Amino acid sequence: MVLVVLTSGCGALFYPTLPTVRDASTSELAGDWTGPDGAKVILEGDGRAEVRNLGGEDWDFDEGWGLTGTGTWQLVKGGSGQTIGGAPAVQVSITNVTGQIQRPPRDIDEWTTEPFAPIAQYTWEFGMERTNEGLQPYYLAGDPDAPNLYHLERSDRPTLAPR
Repeated sequence: MVLVVLTSGCGALFYPTLPTVRDASTSELAGDWTGPDGAKVILEGDGRAEVRNLGGEDWDFDEGWGLTGTGTWQLVKGGSGQTIGGAPAVQVSITNVTGQIQRPPRDIDEWTTEPFAPIAQYTWEFGMERTNEGLQPYYLAGDPDAPNLYHLERSDRPTLAPR
C-alpha cells in the first residue's frame, strides 16, 4: 500500500526547526543589543524598548527598510509568527516611529531599491537561543520557508547577580 500526502502552499512541515529557550528572564534580556548592519535594540528592565535602523522580519526584511523608534517589549509564552510559531519569544512593539531608512541593495540579499512607504508602527518577535556567549535573541528574515537567521549580539556587559 502506498500513502500519498498532498500539501499546498506554505505549511508547517516546510519550516525549519529553530532553537528554543523556555527559561529566559526579563533581567537576562534587558540591555543593549546589536543587529544586522549595525542596527541597535535596547531593552530596558522596565519594559521600554528602542530600536535604531532595525529591518523587518520575514518578507518585510526583503523590502530593505529600517526603523528607528520607541515602544515596549515583553516575553511572550508563545510567539505568533509563522516561523517562531508557539515558542517563547521576545515581542518588541514600536509604536513611536521616529525615523525610517531605505537600505541599499547588497549582493547577498534581494532587497529592493524602491522607496518603502512610511511605517507608523511595527512588532518583531525574536526567538531565543543559548550559545557559548549566553542568551542570544534572533529573528528571521526573508522567505519563511528558507529564512536567514539573524542573531542580536549583546553590546553591553550585563551585571551578574551574586549566587
